[in-house]
Amino acid sequence: MALPTAAHGGHGGVPGVATTEPDYLKWLLDSRQPVVVVDLRKPQEFRGGHLPGALSVPLAELDRRFGEIPTSPMVVLYCQCPIHEAATAYAFLESKGYLNHVVLEEGYDGWLRRRYPVTR
Repeated sequence: MALPTAAHGGHGGVPGVATTEPDYLKWLLDSRQPVVVVDLRKPQEFRGGHLPGALSVPLAELDRRFGEIPTSPMVVLYCQCPIHEAATAYAFLESKGYLNHVVLEEGYDGWLRRRYPVTR
């Protein structure tokens, strides 16, 4: 089981973010550990399928809807976007006082590749 790790971007100032692997998130969900999963994709993408129990807060609305995301327990952010976009959301939440949040490595696509369950 891999614990969350820090990813450090080079090439052009991608902020450092803490990440977690899909396998670890699956374990958290399966063992009913307290975790908040936040889908940053567009609403129509969310409706097409999302991680079990995920809260939809599209990236474009994060600045005005971040208050809907609890500050604890651990918050896992995911999207179908380049890591720098998820890193932007991570940094934004950090600036708002979030201390226990991570980005899902490989995002939604990585979850699907492992054939983990989605809610439709």
